[in-house]
Amino acid sequence: MRKQGLYDPAFEHDSCGVGFVVDIKGNKSSAIVAQGLEVLNRLAHRGAVGADPKTGDGAGILIQIPHEFYGYQPGEYGTGLIFFPRDTNERRNCKELIASVVKEEGQEIIKYREVPVDNADIGKAARESEPVIEQIFIGKPAAAGKRGGGEFEKKLYTIRRKIERLNNKIYFASLSARTIIYKGLLMPHQVENFYLDLKSGKMKSAICLVHSRYSTNTFPTWDLAQPFRFLAHNGEINTLRGNINWMAARGLDVIVPGGSDSAALDNALELLTLSGRSLPHAMMMLIPAAWEQNRQMDQKLRDFYKYHACFMEPWDGPAAVAFTDGTRVGALLDRN
Repeated sequence: MRKQGLYDPAFEHDSCGVGFVVDIKGNKSSAIVAQGLEVLNRLAHRGAVGADPKTGDGAGILIQIPHEFYGYQPGEYGTGLIFFPRDTNERRNCKELIASVVKEEGQEIIKYREVPVDNADIGKAARESEPVIEQIFIGKPAAAGKRGGGEFEKKLYTIRRKIERLNNKIYFASLSARTIIYKGLLMPHQVENFYLDLKSGKMKSAICLVHSRYSTNTFPTWDLAQPFRFLAHNGEINTLRGNINWMAARGLDVIVPGGSDSAALDNALELLTLSGRSLPHAMMMLIPAAWEQNRQMDQKLRDFYKYHACFMEPWDGPAAVAFTDGTRVGALLDRN
């Protein structure tokens, strides 16, 4: 039978599911979070499971910090979920290290909060590797005065990176004054039942970015579930080894060892964004369009890509990426 059109079943591939819901006027509501969770549930076919039918490759959501739910004023604190070791002594050592770094950076820990979870419906493999999940709240001393949102975000990044270098058993799903991430070694439908916070009507956001993982180049783990701190990724970064080597050659110690290609891309995006570039600017540096031979492209845009090609190699896929800094949200396909 003659094939019709461009479709060929030989080109079918299973891969991660990404998506987002956003209120373009910036109005926060619980409806956006609920709709985001519905999108995530509709992406179940894009995720994967192993021999344990209730343990997924990973799923999660990223939303703006729901200040009403947490009971603090915007701009006064940063927060994030931390995956701690289950061993009590190890966990105590981890918290001592965190306290030391936070103090060294001139900030203060407001409190820890045990994140309420229900693991009754997750798989055996997920439960056996389940970390202790706590939420940290970090504020600045009153004597420090007012600090711009961007400066405080950089300070939280510095704190997290110092801790990551000193102890790789501490994993911050996020640490931000803008966004919070709920994720894990879960299937899409398990996310809202596992994290009981998500059932509250006070969980309000104007952005909800979601991800259902199909693990291809790293083993499924709690920390490698997505979204990451700035993005959710579907596909492969085929130039990964070269990208990581070039970052290291420039003395940019930002790629966390042991992460996936998506995690490495997120590390690079985080650095470019927090160093002062806009989110679109950073994404165009990392995942440029096919500009070299495109004579129909506006000359100013070609010059932009040509200039940035001098100091940043493309992170080539094929890849689809949804991304946000907690204020804006977007998506793109790479040139492959």
